[in-house]
Amino acid sequence: MTDPNHSTDDSGIDYGLDRRRVIQALGAGVGLSAFSGIASAHGDEDESDGRIPVDRLQDGNALVSDHEVHPVYGFSSQVAKVAPPVEPDHEVQALISQGEGGAGFFFEPTGLYVEPGDTVKFTMATPHHNVVAYHPQFGYQRRIPRLVPPFSGPLLPQGGYWLYTFEKPGVYEMNCAPHEIFGMAMRIVVGEVSGPAADPLPDLCAQPPGGGEGGGEGGESEGPSLRPPGLTAYTVLSDPAMAPDRIVERGSVSWEEIDPQNRQVFVQVEGFPPCGPSGGAEG
Repeated sequence: MTDPNHSTDDSGIDYGLDRRRVIQALGAGVGLSAFSGIASAHGDEDESDGRIPVDRLQDGNALVSDHEVHPVYGFSSQVAKVAPPVEPDHEVQALISQGEGGAGFFFEPTGLYVEPGDTVKFTMATPHHNVVAYHPQFGYQRRIPRLVPPFSGPLLPQGGYWLYTFEKPGVYEMNCAPHEIFGMAMRIVVGEVSGPAADPLPDLCAQPPGGGEGGGEGGESEGPSLRPPGLTAYTVLSDPAMAPDRIVERGSVSWEEIDPQNRQVFVQVEGFPPCGPSGGAEG
């Protein structure tokens, strides 16, 4: 018998939140953020310097993921003081820097190799970032392995963090939605170089932006409505330093290893992509 409290797709992944847990939590006076899985805690309510275990969150603090890392929503906290449900295997910093070319928005490292089943902690060292997969259900061309759901984290303040466990091998590309056009995108290789993102991004100088296939499974469609990474995110992910094989070889790739030309911010569409005389993208 189908459980009405859950919804699944053909991959067997549960996309829904347990409604009974939500109702029980509401009855206990716990505020819930049902679509982001946010655990929040006020640092001045705990007198110790230690982290707050997730099973102690109460009195207005929200937790939907049942103390686990959800396959779609991950696990997130608005403050660093909340102890994660599992210890992460890797950490990525979400950063903003000021340089000669203006503000830079980036993940550090920008390229990362992990093993299947590893959990990555995305720490919001600066404010207002999130992590979104390049998936057709978000309007992007698929740049994560087949049958992986359209995962994302919520927009988090400075000091917060988001966890995600990368189970399926392959190449994953993600962005920070508010800052994607400024270059805030990254690539994670999980175990092996395979899947749609193992192939280079489409040549925008040879076809109209937004063209290409969208994946064609699980309710996905094909056509120009699905776009590749936008503006500076495109040039960052296309940089030779970010080649999947190089990420595997080195283990991680820093933002500083990317050619400065490919990190420049395109504040206007004019001039993007930077196509050379031969018609191919530069960099």
